[in-house]
Amino acid sequence: MSVCVSLDGAAHLPFATVHVPFLLNSVALFYNFGKSWKSDPGIIKASEEQKKKTIVELAETGSLDLSVFCSTCLIRKPIRSKHCAVCNRCIAKFDHHCPWVGNCVGSGNHRYFMGYLFFLLCMICWMIYGCICYWRIHCSTSYSQDGFWLYLTQIASCSPWMFWMFLNSVFHFMWVAVLILCQLYQIAGLGITTNERMNARRYKHFKVTATSIESPFNHGCVRNLMDFFEVRCCGLIRPVAVDWTSQYTVDYDQTGGSGYQLV
Repeated sequence: MSVCVSLDGAAHLPFATVHVPFLLNSVALFYNFGKSWKSDPGIIKASEEQKKKTIVELAETGSLDLSVFCSTCLIRKPIRSKHCAVCNRCIAKFDHHCPWVGNCVGSGNHRYFMGYLFFLLCMICWMIYGCICYWRIHCSTSYSQDGFWLYLTQIASCSPWMFWMFLNSVFHFMWVAVLILCQLYQIAGLGITTNERMNARRYKHFKVTATSIESPFNHGCVRNLMDFFEVRCCGLIRPVAVDWTSQYTVDYDQTGGSGYQLV
């Protein structure tokens, strides 16, 4: 366990147990942020010929409606996709548009977005830990001796800037933790995206009650996580890989089962 020690009046933290993990966490955070920001989130592309062909085919079958056709992109919408009004493009397995990464979150970068949230949460924890270390070294007070209120006033007056950083870190910890927990619940527990959870009643392949959403994409907590993160474990596990940019229909058990067959 890392400890805070004083060396010649200056704060010194162990390199191997503090600085190295912090640097590794920073690299992982910026890598996942960059991939969330710059990766293709699952943009559905089509040539002019393909667009014309799609319009003709849908019109001939009487399927030229907004549930399967995007009137802006002029393409047939794959299942689980949605047109993003901010980016003005259709995204496969659309989750939401994230202003913090400046990109949509979809089939192409959702895993990186989850990595970004995880390492961001770790970074915030490092910030909180750093503030506590500073107070232990530079502030002549302790919670066990002085009690909560006196300790609070002492650390606030000892370094108002550090106290402000601590409050900011706690605030951001709360909303990032809530966001990552909501995302994990949707991915693992429900097998749906944020968009699908908010608009489940609009999609005929979901069974929605007052208390639950039954998703044909829900394979159970463990399987949902393996498929989402594409866990392979040296080939011992085979996740179900689906190209959501070209998947248009789904057959599923309407008797209450959670299994589904993509067609």
